[in-house]
Amino acid sequence: MKFKCKTYACDEIITTDNVKSLSEYLTVNCVKSFLRFSNVDFFFNLYENLFRDINCNKDYRYIFSPAYDIVMDAYCFLFSHLGKRLNDITKVSKYGVLKEMNILNACCFIITKRIRTDYISYNSLDVQLFYNRNIDNYTTDYSDHKWRKVDKIIERLNLNEKELKTLNVLLEGKSLSETARTISCGISTVFDRRAKLQKKYLSLIHN
Repeated sequence: MKFKCKTYACDEIITTDNVKSLSEYLTVNCVKSFLRFSNVDFFFNLYENLFRDINCNKDYRYIFSPAYDIVMDAYCFLFSHLGKRLNDITKVSKYGVLKEMNILNACCFIITKRIRTDYISYNSLDVQLFYNRNIDNYTTDYSDHKWRKVDKIIERLNLNEKELKTLNVLLEGKSLSETARTISCGISTVFDRRAKLQKKYLSLIHN
């Protein structure tokens, strides 16, 4: 499966017209760099979901996979540098220290960091289900018995109001960006809350 997209020069100016396609282009190429050195299914599933998301995003009925949230991370970063060129210098936090690098490399660093973070969580049931899902067969049509079991687990998590609100939206099958719009907060906030929810859940089932 190949992804066809316009290539970009290092002196390309970031504009409202190209920021979306540029984010998609960089994300796909970062994922492809992992494919070259690994045969792990995670990266192949990630690439296939990205390919589907990008090619189906004009269909208003289409539900994006969480893989597209990586594109949104790149989009948010590039959008904050509108009017600048990809080879202009910016600063990004790298291992807790602000480092100078051009916008292109900084964006790729952010994308790669996000991919590595998700890969570390690959053995978590939630992330594995998200990235391995088949969009045609995806369903949340659980029986009443299963939903009662889910409710009991949620009660044992002792979530606060914000965490519970975030979880309820995520259970509807919405991506991070869709959840952020629904509960009126930033994508990074939803990402942090989801990570905390996963830690609480893993801590619960392992005790």
